[in-house]
Amino acid sequence: MATEKKNGYVLRGERSRKKILDGAKEVFLEKGFKEATVTLIAERANTGYGTVYSHFPAGKEEVLLNIMEDIMGDFYGVASVTYTPKNKEEAFAFTYQNVVNFLHLATVHQQWLALFYEAFGQSDLLRTRWEEITERFIVRISKNVDIVREMGLIRNPDYDSRVVAGALYYPGQHYLWEIALGRVTKDYKEIASDIAEVYTYGLFQ
Repeated sequence: MATEKKNGYVLRGERSRKKILDGAKEVFLEKGFKEATVTLIAERANTGYGTVYSHFPAGKEEVLLNIMEDIMGDFYGVASVTYTPKNKEEAFAFTYQNVVNFLHLATVHQQWLALFYEAFGQSDLLRTRWEEITERFIVRISKNVDIVREMGLIRNPDYDSRVVAGALYYPGQHYLWEIALGRVTKDYKEIASDIAEVYTYGLFQ
């Protein structure tokens, strides 16, 4: 009986949390980060002001942080693809497709990314979390650089894996924000090709 009650309590909590997040998504997209408030989120979720804080103690920053984590899961999926190339040509094709997928997601989530960009200027919590997300991408790409080194195909054995990883990630991140802010007129596939070529042919001998 105790277990059944506990499970019911957990389920109610999960439903309440989902209602808050769903309501918050509407509020954030309508108002932006600055004008969004916990009161508006609670009203949209049809729940109490205190209930929002019981789930998200840091208020609207933590609510948006959870939304950001969910959306970035799509981007992590791109980065987590197993590195399979056996030569420079295969590596270019692999890298090109990954950058295409990454920038395509920027178009899919453009409105949210623009909102995150706005929030970074107002929230240390969100800005710090983005720095952690960036580090996660750098670490993942660094492992691919190390694979190329182990294969004996790296142009310079003394390359720093993190520096080379940044040569791929940071241009991609730059264009992610350019897409989010509506500043890109060039096809993102052409951008991906340039980034992949410079990275791949600089990495491989």
